[in-house]
Amino acid sequence: MDDRCYLGGAGIAEAFRQGADIVICGRVADAAPTIGAAMWWHGWNRDTDFDQVAGSLIAGHLVECSSYVCGGYYSGFKELFDGCENVGFPIAEVFPDGSCALTKEPGTGGEISVGTVASQLLYEIQGPQYYGSDAVAVLEEIKMTQEGKDRVLVTGVKGKPPPTTTKVGLTAHGGYQAEFHFLLVGLDLEQKAEWTERQVRASMGKNVDRFSCLKFTLNGYCPEDPRNQDVATVDFRVFAQTKDRSLVIKDTMEVPGFNRWCLENFLQSCPGATIENDIRQSAGKEFYEYWAALIPQNEINHQVKLLWDSKTIDIPPSPSMELYSTRQWSYETKDPIALSNFGPTTRCPLGFRVLGRSGDKASDANIGLFVRENDEWDWLRSFLTIEKMIQLLGPEYNGKLVERFEIPGIKAVHFLLHDHLDRSYNATSTYDGLGKNVCEYLRAKYVDIPNSFLRRGRI
Repeated sequence: MDDRCYLGGAGIAEAFRQGADIVICGRVADAAPTIGAAMWWHGWNRDTDFDQVAGSLIAGHLVECSSYVCGGYYSGFKELFDGCENVGFPIAEVFPDGSCALTKEPGTGGEISVGTVASQLLYEIQGPQYYGSDAVAVLEEIKMTQEGKDRVLVTGVKGKPPPTTTKVGLTAHGGYQAEFHFLLVGLDLEQKAEWTERQVRASMGKNVDRFSCLKFTLNGYCPEDPRNQDVATVDFRVFAQTKDRSLVIKDTMEVPGFNRWCLENFLQSCPGATIENDIRQSAGKEFYEYWAALIPQNEINHQVKLLWDSKTIDIPPSPSMELYSTRQWSYETKDPIALSNFGPTTRCPLGFRVLGRSGDKASDANIGLFVRENDEWDWLRSFLTIEKMIQLLGPEYNGKLVERFEIPGIKAVHFLLHDHLDRSYNATSTYDGLGKNVCEYLRAKYVDIPNSFLRRGRI
């Protein structure tokens, strides 16, 4: 087992105060380098200046994923093709009051806009409070202002004392996994997938019960009158996990395993079936499971070691720590507007007028959806209830808790889907191990959008 504690920026700030030019960190929170630098530069007191520290926490969150805030992974990407080969890196200017301005490298692609910055703010958050080891940032009153080309001012972050706990990531050996991919083409794909699955299961026999996870998934579809053979080709994936290494590692005539059970059906396959050229994934590999947990901050040995004089400085937790609930508040919109008030509608993809971003936190997925116009905001917050989100997810909904809150200053509704990602990235049995695809799936779902919005054009 391996475990890593997420440290805050206090140690980094102390290293700078001691004269360091470069601070080498172990596992600190993604925003910690920004927090530490700002805390040192502005001379903030981490035990009292919670608004300022929380503001730097959000600044760090905005730049922690590099080009994401400059137009990478942006649902409005079609506006940014010019220069997309070299999307710039961001720069955060953190001011004494904790507000910040986002800019980027000059002469690079992408952009810094309210849209790109709002997208990154919504990425991988979990609720209205953003917990950090140094402070808690309350997100609901955040505002963003376009101050000029490639420059956005972020204000309104409210700070609270840090929590008594911080995050610890635990990784442990989960077993062994393998996957095999058949390529199916053309008509009757669901029947072809059923044919293939029945043959593979028959080859496995009673060994089916020795797998802790065994999934057969058809991914894609053949369009009507396909323009070429490639678009008529879809992936049929056989995915398996087990604690028994022999099921996926050994594969001989005497001791058959996963690869052979899939491959031996090739000559009795359905019409048009073939296999991928590279079948190394079917040979099996180890996989690891990840859990996120909490550890009391007063049990952490947080230290700064100064390499030039062998001095070690202890970084105690803040005496201002507070105990917070493990559940954040969740709510529907206040004073919803009847959807009929927005006039006639057309059924079309949600993403024709709605932008968004999704991400992961261990096995949870988060989704933030936002719009650009005030009337669209009134519609979005009234339309996107928890019940509507579950409806849009369709068969992807796992029956677990869905939480919701709003950030009016960026016209956003946020949802947290508990345990949506099947045990986190390395152990997941799905294609979307990082939750990055959830939002674009939802933006492709058909809903009734007011015609007055659609006349503004498609995103």
